[in-house]
Amino acid sequence: MKKIFAFAKPYLKPFRGAVAVLILLYIIAGLAALVQPYLFGSFVDALLNGSAASRMASYVLLIAGLGTVELVLGCVCERLYIRVQCRSGHALNVDAIHRIQNMPFRFMRDRNASFLNRQINGDANAVVIFCITVLENILTNVLSLLLPLVLIARMEPWLGLAVLAVNLLYFALYHLLKGRLYRAQRKFMDEQADYFSKLGTQLSNVKFIQTHGLAEGYIKRLRRSLEKLLHFAFKAQKAQYAFTGSDVVIKYGATILVFLLGGYAVIRGKMTLGDFTIVQSFFAMTLGATQYFFSLGKEIQSTRVSCDRLQAIFDEPEQTNGVGKPEDIRRIECRGVSFRYGDDNVLSDRNEVFEKGNIYAFVGENGAGKSTFINLLLGLFIDQYEGTVCYDGVPIEKLDMRTVRHDLIGVSEQEPMLLEDTLRFNLTFDDQAEVEEAEFQALCELLNLDAFVRQLPNGLDTVVREGSTNLSGGEKQKISLIRALLKHPKLLVLDEPTSALDRESARKLIDYLSGIRDDMIVFISTHDEKLLSICSETTFLSKK
Repeated sequence: MKKIFAFAKPYLKPFRGAVAVLILLYIIAGLAALVQPYLFGSFVDALLNGSAASRMASYVLLIAGLGTVELVLGCVCERLYIRVQCRSGHALNVDAIHRIQNMPFRFMRDRNASFLNRQINGDANAVVIFCITVLENILTNVLSLLLPLVLIARMEPWLGLAVLAVNLLYFALYHLLKGRLYRAQRKFMDEQADYFSKLGTQLSNVKFIQTHGLAEGYIKRLRRSLEKLLHFAFKAQKAQYAFTGSDVVIKYGATILVFLLGGYAVIRGKMTLGDFTIVQSFFAMTLGATQYFFSLGKEIQSTRVSCDRLQAIFDEPEQTNGVGKPEDIRRIECRGVSFRYGDDNVLSDRNEVFEKGNIYAFVGENGAGKSTFINLLLGLFIDQYEGTVCYDGVPIEKLDMRTVRHDLIGVSEQEPMLLEDTLRFNLTFDDQAEVEEAEFQALCELLNLDAFVRQLPNGLDTVVREGSTNLSGGEKQKISLIRALLKHPKLLVLDEPTSALDRESARKLIDYLSGIRDDMIVFISTHDEKLLSICSETTFLSKK
């Protein structure tokens, strides 16, 4: 449990005041609950003595007062809990996602994004909720365990010893079963995330599935995944039931023991019937507190799984990122650059120089390494290559390449990524950004996109639907090109920029690139002969 709290501490620390108030309120509520058994016990004795009628009003008022306190405290506690849980869980979620975004590309190569999304969200919430509820409940349950135990022992020592023995038995069972529960729960949670990842794939690839008639095949895959999930779910249930089954046996055995010992004490005249009622109520409190700690042991093992999976993400090294922030890119030079994907040698001892005012073509067959080479020059494989890449004489390892890519580099992909957001956000990546109207209109006219933009129902605030289903391939590519050009980059990277364009738009784009080349370095990966004709130099790549 210490490890879980150490992991969650940075995310809960900003809310320590709210957590402290929450704990205090729960302690007050717990102390109020201890009063109730005395009220009921004394009322039973008053009934037996015939004095209950005269004291009825006071009992009613006291019980009503306790109920009001519980009602008010419950409302305040719930609001505080929601605030702390949502904000701290969000902070942990964001931290994990940000960590992944700053990792080398290889981290995501063998991982499923949907799986990671569900895992991170579920694990972050599990860790935060566990810590908050433990902080809330542990002190109140300690009070509910120790104070009634002391009071029971003072009223009847044998009953006190019996309740203490029950607690020790719970403790021993927890230590016996915790390892088995952890292993079963971890495997089940991994399979659960995998199943929901496959379920998400069914929805995100509907068009592909329909096009290729794959519905039945995908459903069969999902059923196989479900069978695997069920297998591990039953294993986890079996391990959990060792806990819950033991709990049931001990609870009923302990209840019988209290009835026997307490009943015997009443028969012998050592306790009144009201005292027995108080003892029974206190025993229920101690049993509830003990069961809480017993179930807490089960919950600890489950939360350890979430904590360990999140910790594995934070243990992954981030990609190197320097501190230098250039204001321009005039010259890019690579010396002795080599790169491998596993055992595949993609680039070998490449020596190239790229200078402002030139357009450079990257040419080669599919799989020859064009995109890899360009991505390497952009600093996306900064820890994975051999040799040196310099921007204006400074090695990229010493530059803040995240800022460089954000501020100085514009990229248009062959298959553009458009987000499920407004067109404005897809052009600027900023909800509040203003688009230079004249320049935007000029670029729309350049690429024959002006008619499309005019008919949008909400202009730039029109939402691009999930998967860009309300846009054609050509429209997506044009938006991607405009996005890159509006940035006024110092390095412009275009991947097959004319592949989805009509002939007129392609011609106008080529003329436009010829006119702006003096202000930037341009990289173009293309097979288009007309594009190649305006390039200053051609870099050839081939499969090894």
